[in-house]
Amino acid sequence: MCAEKKETRKSGDALTQAIYQAAVAILNESGYEKVTFASVARRAKTGRTVLYRRFESPFALLYQAVQYFSDAKHESAIEDADFSQHNLRDNLLAVLQRFRVSSQFFGRNQQFLKAFLIELGKDSPQVKAIMAELRRQDLFLMDRLLSQAQLKGEIQHAVTDYVKLLPFQLILYQAMIEAKEITDDVAAEIVDTVVLPAIMAQQ
Repeated sequence: MCAEKKETRKSGDALTQAIYQAAVAILNESGYEKVTFASVARRAKTGRTVLYRRFESPFALLYQAVQYFSDAKHESAIEDADFSQHNLRDNLLAVLQRFRVSSQFFGRNQQFLKAFLIELGKDSPQVKAIMAELRRQDLFLMDRLLSQAQLKGEIQHAVTDYVKLLPFQLILYQAMIEAKEITDDVAAEIVDTVVLPAIMAQQ
């Protein structure tokens, strides 16, 4: 008798990548409403229970997938950056460089943008949680960056959260809402004409 041929199931990083690839492919081919745990599991050749254990919802899965492919473009995380070696302006540009690539990846994927806006319109707790986490990460980065600027004597006083969040909000708006390409020149203009003057106005 011939032994029954069994398909080898993916695991670990290979499974994660297969799930993310399946989710983004279905989103781009068929739209947000077709992204379900069943359709993703079928395409990724895994079980639905795997997805139910890992993700709160299809949108949470999509968000992580798009974030995964955006982060894959970077060799190291900006969270690990050493801000002590550069001045305030250069550090701001470095942070915006990392953030703008992620934002444009989100913004260029119109299907994901539609999904995000749908969930935003529903006042989704998941979207609220995502926005709160992004805010926390942005403030953490700016606090590190501004602390270095204080140590070097570039600034003397604390900066409000409103000003700290300005660069991220401007990049996000231009990338996701206006769908504009954020070039090095645009990033420099944001830093030189908006962010740095706003920081210095509070000194």
